[in-house]
Amino acid sequence: MIKALFFDLDGTLLDSARKISPITRATLERCKKDGIKLYIATARPPLLGKMLLWDDGTLSLFDGGVYYNGGCVILGGHKTYTYISGDVVQKIIRLACQYDALNIALQLEDENHAFRFPLQPESHQRWGVSEDKILTLDRAKGLRAVKILVFYSDLINSVDPLDKKLIEDLEKLCLDTAQLYLTDKGRVMQIMAGSVNKLNSTESIRMFLGLDKSELAVFGDDVNDTEMLSSYENSVAMGNADAYVKSKAKYVTFDNDNDGIHHAICNILCL
Repeated sequence: MIKALFFDLDGTLLDSARKISPITRATLERCKKDGIKLYIATARPPLLGKMLLWDDGTLSLFDGGVYYNGGCVILGGHKTYTYISGDVVQKIIRLACQYDALNIALQLEDENHAFRFPLQPESHQRWGVSEDKILTLDRAKGLRAVKILVFYSDLINSVDPLDKKLIEDLEKLCLDTAQLYLTDKGRVMQIMAGSVNKLNSTESIRMFLGLDKSELAVFGDDVNDTEMLSSYENSVAMGNADAYVKSKAKYVTFDNDNDGIHHAICNILCL
């Protein structure tokens, strides 16, 4: 019997407008009423009220979650962070700064953010940050990084894939010291501490709850979901995921714009 559900957000629980559809929300509310615990498993920071404009009612649907791809776990109202080595952070900054138009974002302790290039005011809400939480790379020295993003433009509107040479150099630099995911169709490199991924953090919550792996169901759509999808018998890839991600899951549901979560919960998992 499934007792807990873990949801990736972008491309999974959220539709293309970054909303939870009414029918999917109703399904989540029913699951919660039936005693099933709901958790987030996302690359985003725990700033969903600001980033997605979620109200207290939406936030209260979830019992905690996995953020920064596992760099932060929230359980029972308590946050636990795993930080990237400071030496690795500085090496990544130096490498990124060799590329004129390449931006870099450091997602730091206490949800501070630092950027190579200034963040435009209209992008504050999309990042979930206010002016007092935005630092330059120089001002971020001494603060611990939970996750690093490497990308062109402002991330939200990025259309340029990362250079092959840059990707290779990042992989060499981070070998055995950091976890890398090339996501968003090759446009974004996400970097966390070497032990960090969604699976390890989901497992920490599962063991805290005292559940068997068969009592969890997990949902995702991108490469940073693959460890999680391949490790549970009740794993569901979205219809909008690419073939590689789908191959890692037990089931494939409809896409995120056609209530894939609702369909999977009701017709695949039969909850």
